[in-house]
This record gives sequence, C-alpha cells and structure tokens, in this order.
Amino acid sequence: MNIKKLLRISPLALAAAMLAPWAAATASDAPAFNEAFKGYDACFLLYDVSAKKLVAEYNPGGRCKQRIAPNSTFKVPLSLMAFNEKLIDQQTVFKWSGQKYDRPELNRDQTPRSWLQHSALWVSQDIAPSLGYARVGKYLDDFNYGNLDFSGDIGKNNGLTNAWLSSSLQISAYEQLDFLKAMEAHALPVSREAIDQTRQNMALGKLENGAEIYGKTGAGRHRMRTSDRTPSKLRDGWFVGFVEGGAEHYIFVSNLTDRQAPTADDRYAGSQILKPIVMRILNDRTAH
Repeated sequence: MNIKKLLRISPLALAAAMLAPWAAATASDAPAFNEAFKGYDACFLLYDVSAKKLVAEYNPGGRCKQRIAPNSTFKVPLSLMAFNEKLIDQQTVFKWSGQKYDRPELNRDQTPRSWLQHSALWVSQDIAPSLGYARVGKYLDDFNYGNLDFSGDIGKNNGLTNAWLSSSLQISAYEQLDFLKAMEAHALPVSREAIDQTRQNMALGKLENGAEIYGKTGAGRHRMRTSDRTPSKLRDGWFVGFVEGGAEHYIFVSNLTDRQAPTADDRYAGSQILKPIVMRILNDRTAH
C-alpha cells in the first residue's frame, strides 16, 4: 500500500492500515538489509502478532539461530521475575550506593522504569541476587530462555551478577522472538500485572507514523570460544521489542556482531550501532 495515499483515508482506517507496508516485506528486501548491516553479522525479524507469521526476515548464514549473550535485553525477563515475585512495584526506589559510573544518569536513585530506560546494570545486580539461583533458574526454564545457563564466568561463581553479560547465558534471535511472543500473548507463567508493568517501562515513544514502540537494547563483547567463555573485541548488539498501531501488533528482534574488531577511536557499543539502523527500517516501512 502506498502510505502517502493513507493521508486521504479516515483516521480510523489510517490507524488500522498504518503498519500494512510491513506485510510486503520479503526476500526482495535483502539488498537493502545487506547495505544497512554492511560490516556486521546480523539478524532482523519482524513478526505480525495478528497474522501469527513472520513478515520480514533477514537471516544470512542462519544468523538468527546463533546464540549470543542477551546482555541488557535480559532486563526484560528479570523485570518480569521481580514484579511477579513482588520484589518491586512501580513505586519502588532503588537507592544508589554512591559508586560512580561513566554515565551520569546511573549516578542516582532509580525506579523500575528508569532501570530499563537507562539500562542501569547495578539495579539488575541487586535484583538477581535477591531472587537467587533457584528462582531465576525456574523462571528461565519456564520461559524457555535460551540455553538456561546461569552459572556465569568459569571459576568465578558470579552467575547472579554476570551470567547474562557476555558470559554463560546465551539466546538466539528466534528464541528471543518466542519469548516476546509469549510475553505479548500473556502466556508466560507470571501475572498479567508483571507483564503489563514491564511492557509499560519499555515504552520508547512513537514511530514517525504515530505507532507506539516498546523496546530494549543490549550490548556486550562477543564470546568467541565456548570452552572458556572468553569475550573478544568484537561487539554484540541487540534491539528487541514491540510496535503497536491501531489493530496491528508487531514484534521485532534484531542483533549484530562486528565482523572485524573496531578501531581504537570507535567507542560505540553494539546497541548504539544497531538501534538507529532498526529505527530507520521501522520508520521507512511506515513512512508517510
């Protein structure tokens, strides 16, 4: 559908149709995706919740099956766990210890929303130990979340603070999609409130066409060798979430890894590279 023609349609019809261009996404998009992700091993999935099918898939070399560390996207399942266990509610304040971090927005008290919005690692490293290995492990199993390995770095006994950080816990894009599909359908074994509150805290605003976007990024170093879990200089990046406009609901999952180590002056995290690419893809598909 020519999105420009939608401007002459009634507001209700516009709301229902504004995401329709995604339905036309096929393998013919490969050249554009190849250019967008040039220099990276990458995956992009777009799933139509209403139609229950993928409407866009960029999966060169089976990339979407490759497991990598979830890094800060793990805050989504961790938030579900914490809300469900009533360890937190939306009024919870996480008290800053005074430890200084490079990003100034982390050097203050946090709320459940700012925890996700600012990707405050120190909050995650407070919550996971409060849950403990047994409860986290049960949730990972119930969520069917990747390889379920929360042991952390070999010999360091740091799973509760580091397992998801370029370490033992690994998940593929397809597995992220399945997890988000279950979350969107309220099919996870947690309360509706836990899902709704977590989703609310993922809100990022609107796309250019007015559709609501909810998401979470993640960044870390790619783990080259599974035997010793040694991170490399290659960057991993994630950007996952939901798009909602009118009667249309979509889930997107994307990740990338450097093909070559970045130069010394390239200080961008993988998520800082990936998120603008994906936002451009989403906006281009719904441009007026």
